[in-house]
Amino acid sequence: MSQIWLALAVAGVLSPLRAQTVPPQPQTARQALIEMFMSKNQDDFAKHLPDAARQALIHKGETLETSFVLRIAMLGRGIAGQGEHIETFDVGPNILVSEQGDHHERLEVAVERDSFMGEHDEIELSVHIYKDGKEQAIPVIPRLIFTLTQEKDIWQLTELTVAAHVPLTDPEYLKGVRRQQNEANESAAQMRMNMIVAQQTSRAAAQRGVGYSCKLAGLMPQTDQSAAVDATTSANPEQPTEESNGYRFTISGCGGSPASKYRLTAVPIDPDSDSKTFCADESGKLRFVIGGTPASCFNRGQLVDATPQYPMIVD
Repeated sequence: MSQIWLALAVAGVLSPLRAQTVPPQPQTARQALIEMFMSKNQDDFAKHLPDAARQALIHKGETLETSFVLRIAMLGRGIAGQGEHIETFDVGPNILVSEQGDHHERLEVAVERDSFMGEHDEIELSVHIYKDGKEQAIPVIPRLIFTLTQEKDIWQLTELTVAAHVPLTDPEYLKGVRRQQNEANESAAQMRMNMIVAQQTSRAAAQRGVGYSCKLAGLMPQTDQSAAVDATTSANPEQPTEESNGYRFTISGCGGSPASKYRLTAVPIDPDSDSKTFCADESGKLRFVIGGTPASCFNRGQLVDATPQYPMIVD
C-alpha cells in the first residue's frame, strides 16, 4: 500500500513539471539563413523564399547549370566546402567558420550588422580569410546583406544585396593589397628569369660558335605562356633592357666569341617597393636579395630553391 501512495505522490509532483515544460523557441532570422544555405535538403532553401519567388524561379527538373536560384542556394555550401571542419553559430561575431585540417587556413563569415525590428531583420555578412592566424588582404571584400521578413512563423528572404567593400582609408588593408601585388610581380619576374635562363642554355647549345646572347627580345619565345607573362612588356629588339610586370630586366657581360658568360638581372622599377631583386648567370643559378642592388644579388644573393640548375655548356 505504501508503494502505491509513493507512486501517486511522484506522479503528482511530475505532472505539474510536465505542464511547465518550456516550448521550443521560434527560429530566428539568423538560424533561417543557416538553414537556407547550409542544409543538405534543397527544400529548406525554397521554404524561406516568398511564394512569388518560388513559383516564378523554381521549376521541376532544373539543375545548377540552368537555375539561378539553385546556384544561390549552393553559395554557403560552396564557401564552406573549402575546409574540412565547418561550424555555424546561432549567436556571436561569426555565423560560419571553415578550417583546413592542419588549421593553417581559416575562413570566417562575420556578422557585421544584425538589425532586428520585430517582423523584419537585416543581416550584413562579410568574408575574411586567414593563413597561419594572419588575415589575408582581399582586393575587394565581399559584403552580403540579407533582408528577411517573418510570415506565419517562417522567416522569408525578401532581398539579397551583394556589395563590394574597398576600405581605401585603412592602412593595413592598403599594405596587404600592395603586398599581394608585389608578390604577384615577384612570381612573374621569377618565371620570366627562368625562361630566359633556359633559353640561353638552349641557344648556346645549338649555336656553340656564337654562345650566349645579349638581346633579351630574342630569348623569349612567344608561346601562350610567355605571352601571358609579357602582357605589359615593352622591348626594343636591339636593346639589352626591357620592362615587364613592374620589373626592369637587363642582360650584360656577353662579350667574346663565342660568348661564354652573361649576367641577367631583374630589378623592381619602383625602388621603394621592397620587392626582391633577381639575378642569374651562365651557371643557371637564380638568386635574389630583398631591397638590394644587382651587385649585392650576385655577391650575397640567396638561391631560389625551386629553380632548375643549368650548367654552362659552351665550349
